[in-house]
Amino acid sequence: MKIGVLFGGRSYEHDISIITAVQAACCLQESAEVYPLYACKGRFYLITGKFEIKSFADKSVKKKEVCFEKSGIRLGRRSITLDCMLMCCHGGEGENGTFSALMEVYDIPYTSCGVLASAQTMDKRMTKLLCERFLIDTPAYVFGHRGEDVPQRAKSLSYPLIVKPARLGSSIGIDIAHNEEELIRAVGVAFSFDQDVLVEQVIENATELNCAAFYEKGNIIVGGVENPRSWHEFLTFEEKYQGGKYKTGGNKIVTGELAERVRALTEKIYKAFELFGIVRIDYLYCEKTDTLYLNEVNSQPGSLAYYLFEEVGIDFSDLLLRVTEEAKSRSSQNDIIIFNSGVLDNLSVFDRK
Repeated sequence: MKIGVLFGGRSYEHDISIITAVQAACCLQESAEVYPLYACKGRFYLITGKFEIKSFADKSVKKKEVCFEKSGIRLGRRSITLDCMLMCCHGGEGENGTFSALMEVYDIPYTSCGVLASAQTMDKRMTKLLCERFLIDTPAYVFGHRGEDVPQRAKSLSYPLIVKPARLGSSIGIDIAHNEEELIRAVGVAFSFDQDVLVEQVIENATELNCAAFYEKGNIIVGGVENPRSWHEFLTFEEKYQGGKYKTGGNKIVTGELAERVRALTEKIYKAFELFGIVRIDYLYCEKTDTLYLNEVNSQPGSLAYYLFEEVGIDFSDLLLRVTEEAKSRSSQNDIIIFNSGVLDNLSVFDRK
């Protein structure tokens, strides 16, 4: 099987995507022909040298530009048909539906949410609206566009407040405000990353919980539940990637009744939002009110959340092969709509001479 691994892209999480792609490619190399495809500044490249993180860090990576064509890629005069594209892009074009649309255009099966689901879960306001539609608890919020008086609008909420760019992940551009002065500053920072911002009521003393799932043969396979450790009021980018869970392994696996509630809600959200591929959903649990709030949906999570599936007996290699097989099956069931309108059969109708 020939599997493309798409990573990079125009995103603040570009470098994290490289790590995920290298991890995935290493797991796949014994069972598939792997083609690492690097998206960089609007162009696409096939990695031709050794595919390792070090070569990107020291800028010695060897690559050749490629273009997409039906069912695969073209490298010079050579066409390479791909059985599936493993999507490893975080944020930006990877999660807002752009790359999903690209795969649709070129009839390449791909392992992530479709265009609409990707766009909706990337946009925090749309996620909130879906939560309201499906009666899923989520923190109280206000939303604002650049140029609007967001702090004034946020007076309907109580401090502390958390301010977020509407379409970014990994806690980038996020800050906590305990008063109006801090709120004004946090809103300004968020607007430097996005034209829209979300201001949410902080769920105080909440426990962060993460769970992941993927779709396979009509079933939603749900992984384990973790409690990511944080030293701040929210899990920062640095804690996630520069000394946090992916380096220390310091997260706690949650079991028992609460974990089962999280797993059940994950399955409900996955189905209701019409998701596909590996998706990680992040929650906030308030013990005082015994309420489980949806915090965020990650349609292409860091490291593809493989560590959560290990908790239910699925190793990384098996996980990747299962999602690629499901992507191929899904693609083969797509309806090809061909309609001959006949409009062009009689061009004389349009002849005004």
